[in-house]
Amino acid sequence: MPGRFAASTCSWLLAFTLLALSTEPLAGEDSGGIVKPRNGAWVPEVEIDLIAKAEEGHLLLNGEPVETDRPFPGVLHARVHVTTGKHSLRLDTPGGSDEIIFFAGPSPPFPSAAPFVDHPPARIDCTHCHAVSRRGRFRFNGGCQSCHTEGQFIRTHSHAPHELSSCGMCHDAHGSTVAKLLIVPKETACKQCHN
Repeated sequence: MPGRFAASTCSWLLAFTLLALSTEPLAGEDSGGIVKPRNGAWVPEVEIDLIAKAEEGHLLLNGEPVETDRPFPGVLHARVHVTTGKHSLRLDTPGGSDEIIFFAGPSPPFPSAAPFVDHPPARIDCTHCHAVSRRGRFRFNGGCQSCHTEGQFIRTHSHAPHELSSCGMCHDAHGSTVAKLLIVPKETACKQCHN
């Protein structure tokens, strides 16, 4: 029993720590932010998805307004074509703003740049993984296991699926510049629970 409690506690601590490390909160009380791409990312394509969470707000790409759709309450989405080079993306909301820089194009902006890898690699509809609750709130639907089987999970992880409360504790379902779509490098992620 103590081992299960420790693993459960460790899972919650890891989730909280990674959430704190991976988000850049807006000023004020708005809990939104830019979801995709990540700050500092190199996006090898020039046709990209922009995703942000905000109840109210708008996106600016290189200072120009971006026409967005709202596939869910509190979610902004746009598919845009960008030129090769450096770009700024800003989310302005009544509570403040969030701004990132990203690079686009077939060549890396510097030799050590890691490409932003989309997940999943093929475009699927947001509703594969997300839904709106009965109260009208945007939520994760738990769709990981509909594509990733337990057998695949066991081959690549040192933990059984039931030992971790959520794939999002370690992986970014929207994409990442880190191998295996991790939020942080494996060594850092594992050290959150293992010394």
